[in-house]
Amino acid sequence: MNDALAEVGGAANKADAALLAELRQELGIRDEWLYRHPHELSGGELQRFCIARALAARPRFVIADEISTMLDAVTQAHIWQVLLDACEAHRIGLVFVSHSPALTARLATRVVEL
Repeated sequence: MNDALAEVGGAANKADAALLAELRQELGIRDEWLYRHPHELSGGELQRFCIARALAARPRFVIADEISTMLDAVTQAHIWQVLLDACEAHRIGLVFVSHSPALTARLATRVVEL
């Protein structure tokens, strides 16, 4: 999993390496997870890697489709806060898809119901 993170931002760049280190810490990605294969991680652990990879690519927009469904409520709240803070800090647009009216009411500035 370490290679999966490193390949995203071209971690040879110090700014990219610093961003990855910051994301790993904020998302709670443990050092021992870096040397595991994907099938050796839980769904929530994999989800954290996916979010880190998405943000490390320095996108202009993130589409988050049910990204927190595999997480317990406390971890879910923490991950959303990290994602929202990163989007605000780096001026990243965020579109999220959710079946949870409570989550939508808490996070959304605009809602499109389908």
